[in-house]
Parts: sequence; C-alpha cells; structure tokens
Amino acid sequence: MGNSLAKAVFSFKTNILNPKLNRLHQKAKKTSKNLNLEEYNFHKRQELIAHALKHSEFYKKKYANSDVIINGINSQKDFLKIPPLSRTELRDNYENIAIHNLKKNQVEKVSTSGSTGKPVTLLHDKRHPETPIRWRILDWWGIKPWENQAFIYRFKKPALQRFINALMWWPTKRIFLAAANPTKEHLEKFVLDFNSIKPALLQGYVDVVFEFALYLLDNNIKIHPPKMVWVTSAPLFEEQRELMQKAFGAPVCDQYGNTEIMLIAAECPKQKGLHIMQDTVHIEFVDEQNQPVAPNTTGRILLTDLTNYAFPLIRYDIGDEGRFMDEMCSCGKQLPLMENVRGRQAHNIQTPSGLRIKGEHLMAMFNGHMKCFKEIQLRQQEDFSVCIDFVPRIPKESCVNIKKIAKLLEQRSRLEIKIETKRVEKIQQVGRKTPLIVSNLK
Repeated sequence: MGNSLAKAVFSFKTNILNPKLNRLHQKAKKTSKNLNLEEYNFHKRQELIAHALKHSEFYKKKYANSDVIINGINSQKDFLKIPPLSRTELRDNYENIAIHNLKKNQVEKVSTSGSTGKPVTLLHDKRHPETPIRWRILDWWGIKPWENQAFIYRFKKPALQRFINALMWWPTKRIFLAAANPTKEHLEKFVLDFNSIKPALLQGYVDVVFEFALYLLDNNIKIHPPKMVWVTSAPLFEEQRELMQKAFGAPVCDQYGNTEIMLIAAECPKQKGLHIMQDTVHIEFVDEQNQPVAPNTTGRILLTDLTNYAFPLIRYDIGDEGRFMDEMCSCGKQLPLMENVRGRQAHNIQTPSGLRIKGEHLMAMFNGHMKCFKEIQLRQQEDFSVCIDFVPRIPKESCVNIKKIAKLLEQRSRLEIKIETKRVEKIQQVGRKTPLIVSNLK
C-alpha cells in the first residue's frame, strides 16, 4: 500500500507539477533506444558549438583563428581540430565562458572541491537536469524513483534543507547519515532507520560508504539488502567493492561523473564496464596531440557536455585518464562502454628522474592488500619522499600489508624515492574528497 501511494504521488508530481522533467525522462529513454546515437551525438555537438560561437565571448576569441569559424563542423575530422579547453582556461575565464542572457532560475553556480588543484567555478544548466539520467541508471537496476532511498554524506545537511527534502519526496522516505565523525548512537539510529524503511538504494561517496560497510562487518550487524549500492567521487578498489557487497548483501554500482558533468557513465547489472551516456555527453580518449587513441588504450579524457547551454564545455581536459572498450555489453543497451576510471592524470607519484607512477597503476599494485585497511593515502613531499598514511581495520594484518605496499612502491619507483609508513586516525581530506595521492611537489 505504501509503495502504491508513493508511486501515485510521484506520478502526480512529475506529470502534473513538473511535466518538463517527465518529458525529458521519456525523451532520454526513447533517444537511447531508438536513435542512431553516433549521429545524434555529432548533431548535438554541432548545435552546441554554433551556440557557443554566437553567445560566448571566450569561444569567439578561442576559435578566432580556427577553421571552426570559417567552415563549421561538418565531420568528426573537423571536430578533432578544435583546441581543447584546459582546466586553467576554465578557472580563469568564468565570466567570458558563461552565457549571460539567461534567467537566474535557469542556472546554478557550482564549484569543484579543489582536490586536484585550485577549485573551478561554472554554471549548471537547470533547463537540462541530470535527474532523467539518474532515473535511467536506477531503472537498469530495477529501482523506481519513488522507492525509499538511503544516503551517506560527509556532513549533516542544514535542518531547513532536510525539511524541504522530506516534504518534496513525501511519502517516499529518504534517510541520511553524516559520516564525518558519526557517534555510535548516530550509526545505530541509521541502521534502525535503514531496516525500518528498507531502502531500494544506498548511495554515497566511496570512502564513507566503505567505512559504514566495515562498521557493519566488524560488528556483525545485518541490514535489509538494498537493490543496489551506488558509490561516487573516487576510484573504487575491487577489494572495497567485495567487502561492501558482503556487508550490504547487494551489488555495488560504480559510476563516472564530476562536478562539471554530473553523470557521464555508469555500470549496469552486468558490470562489464561503464555505459557512456552518449546522448548527453561526448567523451574522447586522446594522445598528446589530442587525437583519438585506439580502443583498450589509455588516453587523456576530453569531455563535451551536450546539454549545458549556460556554460559550454567543449573538449574539456578534466585531468582524468581512461579508455574505450571495443565491445558492446551483453545487456543489449546501445550505449558504448568505457573502463572504470582508476585515477586522475594529475594524481601520480613522481621520481627525481621524471618517472610518473599513475594512480590507476597504484590501485592495481595494491589490490590484494587492501582488506585490512579502512583508508590509505600517499603523501609525496617536496624532496620526492612518500609517506603512506593508513587507518587500520585489522591491526596485525595491516602492519604486515603496509610494509608490502611500501616495498611494491619502492620497487616501482626504481628505488629513487624514500618510502615511509604512518598509522593515523584519519586520512587527510582535500575539499570534500579524500584522494589516494596528495602531492606537495612544486
């Protein structure tokens, strides 16, 4: 009865009170199933570039000496001639990139956390919300938007915001855990509420969801299994996934997104890679000349948001690395696949000779040694030395494995850098994230 009421109220809200959101949802479903996505994607890029050239002072100047102005974008070859947008350009040109003939209620100003350098500020286009894409992903996992949901965030939301959220979603129930420094009472209440409302979805940052999973495992606490656990904001170790699935009794869905473009790619239940939202974003994996690399080859990621007409992002070099997969998923979806993103280009360990050890390689090296830690972080100092901070879960095993990890890193660095280990109570947070690598190199 409760679920039927929630469905009826949700349908009323979307069909009557917010029909635009429902139309966008239905359009997104139709586009991903029936259209030639490559043609649709290219057409949307053409429209976006024409819009940027007409309304953005930054792009008018940036493309002034480019064939884009003269001949337009008539082929993929033409598109590849467009110079990428760097993170520095984005940070230094907010006013000139932004489209200014929009109403305040059509845009939302957001800033990145600064976990990979200085924060950048941009606008989200509220005329094209990410909600329909979120519903699409949930639908893959058999989760309906009106079903109860649970969230783990770092910090407690203001009381007014919590009240508005509860009112907006009624009678659907949504519970929240602020995981920055939860007390035993907070954790016990969250478990009690969780088992009471039996949420279909649990969502949160990788590290805080993982910490909650360890709390359940270490205290032998059982919760009602959700249909899926959705983790965000950091690379996911496979050992973390394994422990979370054991704690929650549910599959863990990895996804790729960021502040700039919220939902780029996500796993379906087959979990053979991330499905790229090709109807809303264009993603490239490129070499040093900004040209495409072959499938299954790692390249720098360039992003073009096909829905943001308030703050165009065209071939944006976000600082991540990844790779296309040269196969389609057996689930039958026409959305192409990419591998799970394991690290950021800006996140690496460097040696005095110039060797760079990428975050994705470190994750591969450390897999097999992570189950005894709650958290781990590598801090590189100005003299190239590295301190590996760790929060143990199983003290005796963590001491053994941290030495193995240090040895692996020492060998991988060709013995060029000094490696130390340090047991800590909490890993250093940068902005709202806890990155694997924190570098103080200049």
